[in-house]
Amino acid sequence: MSMDQTINELRYGGPQVRIRAATNLAVANNPQVTPYLLEALHDEDAEVRIAVAHALNTYRDPQAVPSLIELLKDKNFAVTASAATTLGLIGDERAVKPLLQMVERVLRFGPNILVQHQAIVQGLVALGRIRDERAASLLIKMLKKGYKHSVSDWQLQVRQAAALGLGLLDQPISNEALIESVSDAESPDLLESITTALGMLRSETSFKQMVGYLKLAPFEDEARFFRRQQILIIALGQRGDRAAVPYLLPLVSSTFSEVRIALSETLVRLGETEQGDALIPLLRDRSSDVRHAAAQALGQLGIQSAAGPLSAVAVDPDRRVAGAAQNALESIKALPSAQANIYLPPAPPGPPESDSDEKNP
Repeated sequence: MSMDQTINELRYGGPQVRIRAATNLAVANNPQVTPYLLEALHDEDAEVRIAVAHALNTYRDPQAVPSLIELLKDKNFAVTASAATTLGLIGDERAVKPLLQMVERVLRFGPNILVQHQAIVQGLVALGRIRDERAASLLIKMLKKGYKHSVSDWQLQVRQAAALGLGLLDQPISNEALIESVSDAESPDLLESITTALGMLRSETSFKQMVGYLKLAPFEDEARFFRRQQILIIALGQRGDRAAVPYLLPLVSSTFSEVRIALSETLVRLGETEQGDALIPLLRDRSSDVRHAAAQALGQLGIQSAAGPLSAVAVDPDRRVAGAAQNALESIKALPSAQANIYLPPAPPGPPESDSDEKNP
């Protein structure tokens, strides 16, 4: 089908034909079609407006911002959600205030139906993508409180969206809110979203905040602190910056198994082959889960100095630990630089020869 024919379908076809034409224009990935999509944003059919807003995701043209802002006031909340998504992807600061107003407006309605909830979720993520500090206070409020009244799943989802928005925002005040929201009282799903959001942070300021929060603050409850430490370790691994390693290695002596396991997994994610032998003491850990994580990590990192200790762990009474140690040894042996006797620990010294032995032939 020619481009001209597709444009004619977008202008003059029935609703389903117009939706299909909008989708085809997105697939075409031709910036010259943007004016026709902008024209179609005013289509009388809500489904067509949604399809056109989605199509504009491909082009992310700042010229679309004024028309998309108008759609944030649309009576159809599905249209509003689609417009919010595209505005976030375009990343134009002109959309910040209208997005804030849209979220507040929809919040006043309840939300009572799914599409209202989806509009709020997309609005929160879009505000994060634009990375304007004016969005911080609303995102923090939604992370901490969510809706006043809502279906429980919606409450969780909007808080997750706020967490991701704060991660995208990457501002000192929003980073602090994310870190301070870590608590065992929160659901695992929300903690996972917070971890992902922290792993998205890229600024030098955010790095300093994260490693600073690895330390126990004066009068802080250590029983609560370890969860924050665990999540920060994982997030620093997701961030992928090996500059974190010097701050992480001392945590090998943490009293919390969750922290020691997180450390093992994060050193693998960071590819820390130079100081990975710091995990060798964890092969003696009282927790079988820690021993298992350490054995796996040493094998994945190819730490040849761990071969002797791993050979001892290969007979661990926990079959899962023993299997991880065996696999680690095989991985180390397969390395091009591995020695033929890499599995063998140093032989213990024998008894000294006596004078009588030397005299007897």
